Amino acid sequence: MRRGPVASVDLGSYTARLLVAAPQDNGKIRAMARKRIYVRVGDEQSMVCSHLLSNAAQARAIRALRRLFSCAKDLGATNIIAVATGVFRDASNWEEFWELVRKETGLDIKLISGAEEARLTAKGVLSALKSITPPWIVFDLGGGTTEFLFRQEESSSRDTVLSLPLGAAVLTRRFLAQDPPGPQHLQRLQRAIREILDNGLRAFKNIEKESITVVGTGGTVTSIAAMIHNLSLEEIGPERLNGTQINSSQIERIFDRIKAIPSALRVKLPGLDPDRAEVIVAGILSVMLIMEHLRENYLFVSLSDLLEGLLLDYLESAFDF
Repeated sequence: MRRGPVASVDLGSYTARLLVAAPQDNGKIRAMARKRIYVRVGDEQSMVCSHLLSNAAQARAIRALRRLFSCAKDLGATNIIAVATGVFRDASNWEEFWELVRKETGLDIKLISGAEEARLTAKGVLSALKSITPPWIVFDLGGGTTEFLFRQEESSSRDTVLSLPLGAAVLTRRFLAQDPPGPQHLQRLQRAIREILDNGLRAFKNIEKESITVVGTGGTVTSIAAMIHNLSLEEIGPERLNGTQINSSQIERIFDRIKAIPSALRVKLPGLDPDRAEVIVAGILSVMLIMEHLRENYLFVSLSDLLEGLLLDYLESAFDF
């Protein structure tokens, strides 16, 4: 039975993203279009210091949502599932912003918890990387937060789910005022990331000595993989990168290459979206230290994530396949 296209939207700390997909009779989805717009809410001083969405940040987010909504409708999407994540969870004026979004775009955007974001992200990852088996950890490094989901066994009833204040945009704003950052700035950032991981991942201490599969998703992980493989932006996609394995040494070489050059030169690097050049140093260092903390040298990449998870969750509840 044919069903019309559906769409998911994630309004995050640094980007607003859209996936339009066609439901398949077997319960799967076929991607029709993807779109990303940089809104840069998480690195605004007002958000970092006082958890307040500025008028300018709200205007950028609403313009992005209006464009994504229009794109989804043009492609025939009959239902659009929109969520807000990352720093929006801490916004003191979220309710006012939510009302403004409804008025300006017609979207009823839902604010989801870090735990729900981690669950849905893992669902999207597993739909693409079907061969991974427990124990595994999926982490999603965003602009303002990083979500983790650890599964020890096949059943999901004992999943460990965490959301930590570890995001490439927020960390850049707090610690990397100089471009390129000096050694002292990088040392302060490294100490801060290690402290967040040491305090936040205590629930994972009982698995640190085990061999686990680690899967990373999010813009930073995608950029790392693309830079390692010298891909053009047009070549970056789930079909090309889902399941790609990268190792710590490769990531460290990329980090050593970019940490000493200004963002104006980073924008020319193959595989790096120019709009991510300002925050990529903090992002890559975060990935390196996550892997160090988990004592794992290898990482699987997934571009399928929260957007896929949202649609699969919706379709499972809306239709009896």
